[in-house]
Amino acid sequence: MVTFERPWARIAVWCLLLALLTSKCVAIAQSEQCGCQANITLHISEEGRCTWRDMRTILEENAELKVRVARLEMNLEIAQAQLVELQKDDEYPTIEIDGARWRSFWWYTANAWPTDVLQVEYGSCKASDRFCFGRLPPRLLEAETEILAADSSGNMYRWQFDVNNPTAHAAWRAFHDHEEVKVTNDQAWNPVVISGTAPKAVQDSFMYRKQNGVASLILDDDNCDCLSTINIGHGLCLDAFSTKYAQANVYGVDHLYDTACQPPLPGNQLFMYFKEQSTDVSK
Repeated sequence: MVTFERPWARIAVWCLLLALLTSKCVAIAQSEQCGCQANITLHISEEGRCTWRDMRTILEENAELKVRVARLEMNLEIAQAQLVELQKDDEYPTIEIDGARWRSFWWYTANAWPTDVLQVEYGSCKASDRFCFGRLPPRLLEAETEILAADSSGNMYRWQFDVNNPTAHAAWRAFHDHEEVKVTNDQAWNPVVISGTAPKAVQDSFMYRKQNGVASLILDDDNCDCLSTINIGHGLCLDAFSTKYAQANVYGVDHLYDTACQPPLPGNQLFMYFKEQSTDVSK
């Protein structure tokens, strides 16, 4: 029998034999001699003595540890992303209305149009930009988010998102998730009027889709230009647009209070903001 004067030499031989035999056990030797059996591994107790532990137990413990580490890494990534997003808030101006702070995410003051009225992610605009075709921040939760809109005619409305309201949820999917949607004559999603005139018709329809090369949206009573509140981009009417209400290839915004069948026009202005319920204007 071969003996070794140095414990580390014994350890090296153990490791080589274990790798060759693939016995699924790990041996760690101290000064006393310890054997090795399949599916069990040597464990050095706190007292420094050799004991045996079942390999299944060790694998289960390792698997649980890996799950915990993965969760921590995921939470760290989420926290880092939220921090980056919060830093972007500085580029977006705020207003204080109705006892809350509202932060802008979309605005239009100039005659310039992209191919999508919700084209850019939150954080892509600067306060000095004359227009921002932005979406809601990814960090927002639907049940805790409201939006506020103000036009150049003095009208100001606010809406609370509601996952149980198909019309409100469709708007959320567009403004937050950037999904094309269409809901017609469903549940009312009427705004709270802060200033100006209340809409003439029940707002129970929402649509966001491409028309004449520009992804446009409308919140109104039937998905057809007239009596809308939010109407941005190209004129829309059901699956196309109607020359009765809008001209082809004319892009803009409508006033929040639509007196009859006014289409989106480039000379109007519109600003939209979001509020998180956790916002405290005293901070």
